[in-house]
Amino acid sequence: MTHIRAMMCLLFELSKVAVQTHRWPDDRLFVRAVYRSCLKREPDTDGEAFYLEALRRGSMSRLDVLRSVLESNEFKQIYGLPVHPLNALHQARMMLIRQHLPMARVIVDLGGTAEDHPEGALLVMGYPYHPSEITIVDPVPPRLLREHGKDPEWITPDGVRIRYHQGSMTDLSWIPDKSVDLVHAGESIEHITEADAWTICMEVFRILRPGGYFCLDTPNAALTRLQSPEHLIHPEHKKEYMVHEIREMLERTGFVILETLGICPMPESLRRGVFDLQELTRNIGLSEKPEEGYLFFFKAVKPYSSPGGLIS
Repeated sequence: MTHIRAMMCLLFELSKVAVQTHRWPDDRLFVRAVYRSCLKREPDTDGEAFYLEALRRGSMSRLDVLRSVLESNEFKQIYGLPVHPLNALHQARMMLIRQHLPMARVIVDLGGTAEDHPEGALLVMGYPYHPSEITIVDPVPPRLLREHGKDPEWITPDGVRIRYHQGSMTDLSWIPDKSVDLVHAGESIEHITEADAWTICMEVFRILRPGGYFCLDTPNAALTRLQSPEHLIHPEHKKEYMVHEIREMLERTGFVILETLGICPMPESLRRGVFDLQELTRNIGLSEKPEEGYLFFFKAVKPYSSPGGLIS
């Protein structure tokens, strides 16, 4: 009965604002109305800025904003709705992208397709800067662009050029040396073999300009092995890493590590040696202890003075 009442409240709040989306004279007033109606509070500065930028770019409509708030963990807690673990991770990763990725003009996003969103996952999840171009390396582009040929391009309403390269992230040979400011790999390195991951690190090092960044997040094997002792947590995963393994890979390639974070920290599960899914959904956020996160994140930089290859 609790969930039924919660769903009735959800539908009521949805209809109350949705029927009036066309009446608000500007986006700021609309966003504030959504927060007041659905979350019973004024918008925080970061949240308001995120939605206003998404509306300005055209990556979200007003109904998308409303749907996003209704799917948020905060809304579900208010109305007693369960939080799905994938939603919890998605929200925490949005925090990561909005708060911890560096500003860059030329970006390569490995595995960065977002279905039904040709601008790609980085912009959809709230990357707060205005790059000149993003190249998304993925075997399959979003459905909206599949009819446009092998390597389609798309320009966002605010002028960001989105290029798609249909191919494996393990082959970056077509990208010139020292031509990229940021390479992002969000939950993608676990989908290739460890040998290929070493190759990727060296190729990323090659294509980055000195001072360029390599940012990646991936599942934490310390927790996924508790969750699934006999098998990897996804049939398409090739390897799930411990924090020290990615650290060694980056440092031996020549990167300097600037920041590490845990995503959805689960210290109690690690302490007890028993995986508690509810702990993941309770702890939606970031931790300065990467070993405690269900996912962990590295921000690494290519130094200005470097031997430029694998360090023995």
